[in-house]
Amino acid sequence: MKFGIVLSAVVALTLVGSGAGFAATHGALAPLDEYFGKQKMSPLGIENTIHDTSLRVRYDPAHAARYYQGLESAEDALHDWARKYPKDPWLPGRAYYMSHVFWSMHTAPADAAAHRCRLLLFTQFQRSRWSALAEHETQSAVAPVRVAKNRSS
Repeated sequence: MKFGIVLSAVVALTLVGSGAGFAATHGALAPLDEYFGKQKMSPLGIENTIHDTSLRVRYDPAHAARYYQGLESAEDALHDWARKYPKDPWLPGRAYYMSHVFWSMHTAPADAAAHRCRLLLFTQFQRSRWSALAEHETQSAVAPVRVAKNRSS
């Protein structure tokens, strides 16, 4: 029992210490309780919106356009976050994944939003690993159009 408490304390101190080092080497991190954009979304809210929208679009591709507005609000918040914390290392990955979800919607407004996310990635975070991953991607490779299967056969 005592060993478990000591081990928990060591792990907690290690995590706190590494978090401080991470923040010091990567610049200003946005606090998780700060809110961005017109909808006042937190970084976790933005992340959850990207994740949830991705699932909805993946399992209901015929109605993907229905989910655009919610993800557009998260995009607005993402750009506000990038203006206020331009060196936050969490931003490039969010922009990268958000562009993929927009691409998977296969609508003109979503394609334009994907372009804005990728532009943020390529201009503000051009040296990130996310930018390197995105550099040679195409929409057709990332989010191919799904063909509906004929279930009557």
